[in-house]
Amino acid sequence: MEKIDQTFLWKLLDASVWHVIGLLVALVVLVGLIIRVRTLFREDEDSTADDHRLLTQITDLHREGDLTEEEYRSIKGRLVQKLDEQLKNNE
Repeated sequence: MEKIDQTFLWKLLDASVWHVIGLLVALVVLVGLIIRVRTLFREDEDSTADDHRLLTQITDLHREGDLTEEEYRSIKGRLVQKLDEQLKNNE
């Protein structure tokens, strides 16, 4: 009777270990996918926010006289073009 109980327990333990390992692997993959998706969305948001912040900063520099009119227009034109492209891509 004791041999049967030990054999049954070993089989149960062996099966449980593989189930736990499988669940852990699935959990790691799921967490990795979630992190990847969140990173992609954050990069898009951060890029737009950074461009708006940069536009505000160059406007301040121009107003204070640290940028010439030509420099200001050149930088502003590039930023506005980039923001327009991002807007079109989001639609």
